[in-house]
Amino acid sequence: MMTVNGSFESTRNKNLLYTDPQLSIRTSVDGSVRLIGQIDLTNGDAIAGALNKAWTKSDAQDVDVAELRFIDLYGLRALALLSDSPVGHPIQLNNVRPALRKLLLLLDWPAFTMA
Repeated sequence: MMTVNGSFESTRNKNLLYTDPQLSIRTSVDGSVRLIGQIDLTNGDAIAGALNKAWTKSDAQDVDVAELRFIDLYGLRALALLSDSPVGHPIQLNNVRPALRKLLLLLDWPAFTMA
């Protein structure tokens, strides 16, 4: 067993980057990540910290948000700030649900691109 952000996880979950009661972040071999759950004020900073550490070791900054059920503006802001450091270019969001796509189009943040 190992501890991941305060939760015990089996070492067989090597692709688990972060977990809390609301969200899990899983990594892929190519360095992309999958967000599963919810991001808000309570976990936005911790998630940004985990992604920042992962992305300094990887060339890929793709994020699969198909299983992201909720994200508030604080969570979006935390992700948007990652586009500057260490990434230096927009974060590619994949499998964006219609409601999130509409919000991102309204915000028109250059920090994100959508596939």
